[in-house]
Amino acid sequence: MNTSETLDLIAPALLAAQKEINNASKDAKNPHFRSSYASLGSVIEAVKEPLNKQNISVIQSLSEGNDGLYLSTRLLHVSGQWIEDTAYSPLPKADPQGVGSATTYLRRYSLAALLCITQEDDDGNAARMATPQAAPTAAAKPLHAPSKSQAKGDPF
Repeated sequence: MNTSETLDLIAPALLAAQKEINNASKDAKNPHFRSSYASLGSVIEAVKEPLNKQNISVIQSLSEGNDGLYLSTRLLHVSGQWIEDTAYSPLPKADPQGVGSATTYLRRYSLAALLCITQEDDDGNAARMATPQAAPTAAAKPLHAPSKSQAKGDPF
């Protein structure tokens, strides 16, 4: 992450904006996985008004790498102070559709990550309303094998 030399004006403005920013709505469907996701438009809709109220604009610029795309997302305050980060994605296909797909993906995820927002968790909200179920009786299996030191009882 890169920032302007000082952040004394953008930091409180960003805090005020984040207090108003809601998660992005899942408004699009992925036909390949039959799942819902928040579109770029939904992410922008979630953040634009709260940021603009605090005199913060969003600028996203694209540049080409040897084997993919770089997208810089900058939060720019009216004072001239800024916060910026750059994300990278390989091209899924080296044609206009591949560039468009990677660009949209980078814009959506970069903006959401920089502003610490997520998609509304439809499944999580539904689970919260469901009746609690009994815990499974089988012991949980680790996702990876412990290191030699962990196997000897050293937690680090």
